[in-house]
Amino acid sequence: MGRLFFTALINLGAYFVLRRLWPSLREGWRRQVFLGLAGLSLLAFALPLVLGFGEHGVLPVVGMPLKLFSSGWVIAVGLVMLLGWPLALLLRRRESAPASAAPVVQMTEGGAVLVAAPDVDMERRSLLVGAGRALPLLAAATSSAGLVAGSSGFVLRELDVRLRGLPPALDGFRIGQITDVHIGTFIDTQYLRATVEAMNQAWVDLQVMTGDLIDDLSQLDETMAALETCQARHGMLAILGNHEHWRGLPAVLEAYAASARRGSPVRLLVDEAHVLEHAGHRVRVVGVDYPIGPRRSVGAKAERMKRSAEVAFRGMSPDELVLCLSHHPDFFPLAVERGARLTLSGHTHGGQVALLGMPLFRFAFDYMLGRYRRGDGQLYVSGGTGHWLPFRIGVPAEVTIVTLRAEA
Repeated sequence: MGRLFFTALINLGAYFVLRRLWPSLREGWRRQVFLGLAGLSLLAFALPLVLGFGEHGVLPVVGMPLKLFSSGWVIAVGLVMLLGWPLALLLRRRESAPASAAPVVQMTEGGAVLVAAPDVDMERRSLLVGAGRALPLLAAATSSAGLVAGSSGFVLRELDVRLRGLPPALDGFRIGQITDVHIGTFIDTQYLRATVEAMNQAWVDLQVMTGDLIDDLSQLDETMAALETCQARHGMLAILGNHEHWRGLPAVLEAYAASARRGSPVRLLVDEAHVLEHAGHRVRVVGVDYPIGPRRSVGAKAERMKRSAEVAFRGMSPDELVLCLSHHPDFFPLAVERGARLTLSGHTHGGQVALLGMPLFRFAFDYMLGRYRRGDGQLYVSGGTGHWLPFRIGVPAEVTIVTLRAEA
């Protein structure tokens, strides 16, 4: 129901903005076309609910095209609403302002000479009207481009992480990371299998899944089966994200437990560590829970993170290389304080939009996308392997291959 309500709200907001920017939309065929397309965008999410397919269900044949259309439409009208309301307010102010450009008559010896009223206001109004009418076209083009990019699969991103004092035997240790897959409406288990196979083909030593694995619990069994195709020497270590908590934590925990009972290579870490031995050296991988609780204040989140750090980092040995998995990248300073040399995170999706390599919404998180360094610790925030909305510009979905290197 959440998506349906959100879609209705965005459509309503955009309609009122467009009525101001494009007065001809108030009646006639333009109004009918807008209302028809808005209704179709609502139908894409209402029909599966009414027919018993569930919130994330997809109708046979027409279901996915409908939902892709709805997503593109919602993005477009959302852009119209966000960018159009300032234009609408400016137009309203100019229409309601008293006429300040009345004709001026100046008397001369030859008689009255009419001095033309300045037409600056009319020029500005025409500019605003033109911008308002062009906005829907710009929004539609942006939405289409982002929808195509968001539905184009993932890229394999390889990066070397240089760590001071890394033992020679661990130089070349490879980690494959997937995160924020969001199995559900737009991402299926075949896509997840492809990401695991990409890590298999890259011959990584360890695979990790750093949270927000699934939104549609009806696909949980197939999701776990896809993870279990991992062929890495040290298996796959997974942690929880906020969506596992929201969608049904008991079911997710039981699915991981059942996978472990089958002897699969997948292991879930919840405020705990797993120690593996590679080429005679111990590597401690710490996995922390997502800092969620009944209170959502900044202080409460910090308290939960601190508690996770105190529990998960117990029993460390000075001869171990410590790695940390945290869905929320804000855990990074705590991980560094406790000796983690590398932290892998997700959660932000990199904002899903970047211009010239800079995330458009970088103000939303302290650590939005890419690499960060703090003392001897480093953080990598993935742009995400999937999405819950298929819209990306400049931040492609990724499977990350990290290779540890000794810093000279």
